[in-house]
Amino acid sequence: MFSGKSDIVLFDDQCKKCNRWAEFIRRRNSESSITLIGQNSPEGEEIMQAIPSMLADHDSIFLISSRGDWYSKSAAIWRLCGKLRFPWPLASSMVLVPWPIRDYFYDVYARMRK
Repeated sequence: MFSGKSDIVLFDDQCKKCNRWAEFIRRRNSESSITLIGQNSPEGEEIMQAIPSMLADHDSIFLISSRGDWYSKSAAIWRLCGKLRFPWPLASSMVLVPWPIRDYFYDVYARMRK
């Protein structure tokens, strides 16, 4: 399921803000190296069955690398930026900020969705 050349982004397809983010990603991923899948779609629900237990309680976007590594919250967002066309890879330097700080701001932003 996770092997291949593209990374998978699982997003909340019932959230308007999340759908706008997915469209943002789609327009800036000219190499088609990212596959966008809604978490509530049949394919998304199947993939979510394989979520690692440490991420099971996260209400988040998920990035699954082509190697099968799972990332959530800010780790997913900033790694994802590195895969978009310029200038967005510059934003991936945010991974240098400690994850508790990044995730705090991710959670603040995520509370405003839906």
